[in-house]
Amino acid sequence: MIRINKPVQLLEWGEGTSTINQNWNPIGQGKIRSAKRQQGITELVIEVEGAFEKKNLADNSIKIAQQGEGMAPYAIKWGRVKTRWGEVATGKLKAINAGAGKSQVSVVIEAATKIGKAILT
Repeated sequence: MIRINKPVQLLEWGEGTSTINQNWNPIGQGKIRSAKRQQGITELVIEVEGAFEKKNLADNSIKIAQQGEGMAPYAIKWGRVKTRWGEVATGKLKAINAGAGKSQVSVVIEAATKIGKAILT
């Protein structure tokens, strides 16, 4: 489930990788500004601090991850709780709008998604 009130991390498919040597590289971190659903397709607008630059221009796939969501359980390490980033959706990059020290990244998700506002701890 995608949680609107939690920070998100954006990852891109690594340049020169295949399904044998999968490599997802982090390219930005920010907050979801809007989520619109129309005819079964969800469009997320994510605000990222600074400039957003995609290194692999041959593939426009974007993976969205959130802490403690997806299949990433909480791990206890050395007496404190460490939260892992878990995949919540995979989509396609639609647009990047840069300005005022921030970038707005639009991602289109064609698969079924569930979006919620509650933060579970």
